Amino acid sequence: MIKFWNGNKSSTRQDYEYELLECLVRERQEETLIDNDLTDYPCAQDEGNVLENGCDILVTVAGNRKFAGKPLIEIKQPLCKGLLGWRLCIVATERVDEFENITLAQLKGKKLGVPATWVDAELFRANGFNVLEQGNLDDMLGWVQDGSVDFITLGANEAHDILAQNQHYSDVLSIEPTMAIYYPFPLVFYVNQQQEELAELLSQQLLEKKSQVAELFNHHYGDVIRQAALQKRRKLSLSNPLLSDDYHLLLEAYEPFVVE
Repeated sequence: MIKFWNGNKSSTRQDYEYELLECLVRERQEETLIDNDLTDYPCAQDEGNVLENGCDILVTVAGNRKFAGKPLIEIKQPLCKGLLGWRLCIVATERVDEFENITLAQLKGKKLGVPATWVDAELFRANGFNVLEQGNLDDMLGWVQDGSVDFITLGANEAHDILAQNQHYSDVLSIEPTMAIYYPFPLVFYVNQQQEELAELLSQQLLEKKSQVAELFNHHYGDVIRQAALQKRRKLSLSNPLLSDDYHLLLEAYEPFVVE
């Protein structure tokens, strides 16, 4: 049994990341079952302790400081082609025009909402944004609606689905249609240090099953990539101080769906 912690993320990500793990371990000699733990931990410390508390594996963004100094095995192979780092802005529908030609400097002057414990908060602060880190995602959507925050950002892989799942906001919130914020933000496997065999298997299978992984990615995200129309958006680039230099080279190969 593989204990996979799959909480603190959107259902869109949960589905893809579970199926990805299932694909990679499918051909082990013994029958492999996955305990897909969807528990959400609102406390950052609790999230950071999941591996020490019995979890075998999880998916998180590389450089996540909740796991800094923790004994773990990091598999340095991006799992979602860097797509989570392409951020779409969620704004009040009545304010969409306000963001159409906004500059990066002007955007930094607005109040950006980030749910508590999301890694993005530290990244945006490091880039000079005015960040309110508080509550959960549903809270933030409500605060965008009532003007308590000016906007939030969601990954291009999940933004449309999240709004579709929150129909009560369909008339009052919109995805800003002209720009995308980009920062290097790869998703990777963190594996319990006691599971060296599992880590070796995943590293091997990610290479051997490249075509199957690509098919799975396209199955889950092909439509949302087309819907997001990233190639038609203005790209506002940020740095990611949480990320080690070796990831930047890896990510350069994973932007075939974007035209500058």
